[in-house]
Amino acid sequence: MLFPDTAAHFSPFQVQDVAIFTTETTGSGPTAVSRDSAVYTLVSFGIDSAQLLQVPVRLINATDCTTLFTQTDTVFLKSKLKASRPASLTLASSTRLAPLRQQFNYPVLGLVLAMTGLAGLLLYALFRQPIERQYRLYRLNRRHLRFLRDYNRLSRNIMPITAADSANQAIVLWKTYLTTLEQRPYESMTTSEIAEQIANERVTEALREADRMIYGGAFSSQSQPALQVLSDIATQAYYRRRITLQYHNLVTQPLT
Repeated sequence: MLFPDTAAHFSPFQVQDVAIFTTETTGSGPTAVSRDSAVYTLVSFGIDSAQLLQVPVRLINATDCTTLFTQTDTVFLKSKLKASRPASLTLASSTRLAPLRQQFNYPVLGLVLAMTGLAGLLLYALFRQPIERQYRLYRLNRRHLRFLRDYNRLSRNIMPITAADSANQAIVLWKTYLTTLEQRPYESMTTSEIAEQIANERVTEALREADRMIYGGAFSSQSQPALQVLSDIATQAYYRRRITLQYHNLVTQPLT
């Protein structure tokens, strides 16, 4: 038989202490009766004057465990706090006039807001393209700075023991960034396909060095310079994209 421990919670009561008593057996033989007993000290933070209590006990059988509940009992609580106010109240009368606040002029506020909104719409209609262009350039710059921060952290901290994992993360980040910039599926391309697409011998050698780190765990003096080459390629793609946004018709450009 298992009694609940101090971690049990008999809502709305909580167990504060448990006193366990040794088993007492009365009688002998088949008619003997053994009793296990425990005394629980409970606390309640509820404010209801009557609260229900039911204590569970688990009975261990040969194949499972059965939960037995005591009969639900009602605990009546009596407050020791004095009443904060008398049972009956006498209202005090006063004929003194209270000053009223001046009412806010909501019609004028509505007119000012309407005129401000109209002026804002007019300015946006006149300067929509420059505003949107600057916003896209701002987002493009933020994305590039975030890429450089994450990519440089991976390439700067690369070591022989972490070459495979760090190089793999750097290449995945590089492919994802180029895919966003140039709207080409670099993420699904192989090394040879990317080398053919970019057509740059330095990029080809850098990707091969990255493959040696990723698949062979090889780390050499050319590992970090190879990753730097790929970073330079991403920066060049960023500037090309920036020029495209600055000097081409904004309407024809995809959202970046």
